Amino acid sequence: MKSNTDQHLSESVRQSVRAGRKIEAIKLLREEHGLGLKEAKQIIDREVAVYRRANPDAPMAQKTSSLPLIVAVVIVGAALYWYFAN
Repeated sequence: MKSNTDQHLSESVRQSVRAGRKIEAIKLLREEHGLGLKEAKQIIDREVAVYRRANPDAPMAQKTSSLPLIVAVVIVGAALYWYFAN
C-alpha cells in the first residue's frame, strides 16, 4: 500500500534514489515530510525496489571497500607495537 508521501517524492529524493544514495534520500524525505526514520526508510526501500525493477541495468552506487582502512589499522598497530616493545 502506497502512502500519500510515496506519490509526492521530490525530485531531489528521486535523484538520490537513482544515484544509490539511500541515506541521503531518507534524510531528505524526513526533512521534507517530517517523517520518522522507520517510515522514511520503508518508503525509500520501496522506491529503490521499484526503480531497480524498472531499470535492472541501471548502475547503483558502488560500495566502497574497507580493505584500505584495515591495512592502515594493521600498519599503525604494528608500528605502535614495535615502538612500545623496544
